[in-house]
Amino acid sequence: MTNDKYWSTHHCHSYPWEKVVSTYWKRYPNPNSKHVFSEDIIANHIDAQGCLRTKRFISKTNKLPSWGEHLFHTRNVWLVEETIVDPKAKTMSVYTRNLNLRVFMGTTEKQTIEPDPENQSQTKVFKECWIESDIYGLRSAIKKFGVDRFKKNCDRATKGFEWVLRGQKFE
Repeated sequence: MTNDKYWSTHHCHSYPWEKVVSTYWKRYPNPNSKHVFSEDIIANHIDAQGCLRTKRFISKTNKLPSWGEHLFHTRNVWLVEETIVDPKAKTMSVYTRNLNLRVFMGTTEKQTIEPDPENQSQTKVFKECWIESDIYGLRSAIKKFGVDRFKKNCDRATKGFEWVLRGQKFE
């Protein structure tokens, strides 16, 4: 069993929760997400508690570090994204996991999206990431690489989503 490497951050969008949640489904394409090829809904339903549960398949590229390219030759990454939207509690939880390359670097991300309790015209987003690896002798380097990449990409993803929230059109 491997030890997970964990990192978290938070930020605030200057838009109400309803706009952030409804726009979340339209966040691709944007200028910061040219690496995302496709997103497809696998399943969705409203559960007994009135929560919308959605499962999506996302396909994208992800450059491996140079030392990782010697071990794996694919640059395509397939993700499953599961969301739970609770309109009564005004929360949206998003879980994203890579399906391939998990032996090399298993990444699990969680976003919790809620209204700012002090300002209902803003929305708080808490992002968490867990990195794991089964590659003996390289685990620490892989976990550090994964967390560093998540930190860097987190900022780019937020800027891309802000661009979509402002109603920009992708060219």
